[in-house]
Amino acid sequence: MTSLANNPDRVRQSHLSRKQARFIAEYEANNGNGTQAAKRAGYKGNAKTLSVTASRDLLGNPRVKAELARLEALKPADYGPKRVKRRLDEISHSSERAGQFGPAVRAEELLGKAAGMWVDQSINLQGQLKDEHIQALLELARKRQAETSDK
Repeated sequence: MTSLANNPDRVRQSHLSRKQARFIAEYEANNGNGTQAAKRAGYKGNAKTLSVTASRDLLGNPRVKAELARLEALKPADYGPKRVKRRLDEISHSSERAGQFGPAVRAEELLGKAAGMWVDQSINLQGQLKDEHIQALLELARKRQAETSDK
């Protein structure tokens, strides 16, 4: 895929300025971080100014939006385990930075499940239960309870 920012003919065809095209390339490269993309594209200002420029002036621009949508449509869909784990990690960290600890904890919980740290355990019993079966299950429950209280 040819980058719009590095192709002057494509910039003219799309009616985007070179800075807008550079913003789009940086926005794609930075996983949708508009403030960082605006800074790297050459827009000036502090973090707040760059944030406003990115959200209102650039992401609100119909031509920029259309180009971002076009590029998104070209991407192959990736729903593999690596992507899911990477996204959960990103969500956890960004939520924590924003002071949203509930979503951060939930993302970490899902990462732990994906890593096999927490396995939902249940026993499916069928047939006739005898006293020795019940005693064995109680002993198993006691061992598991002791293991979790030791940690």
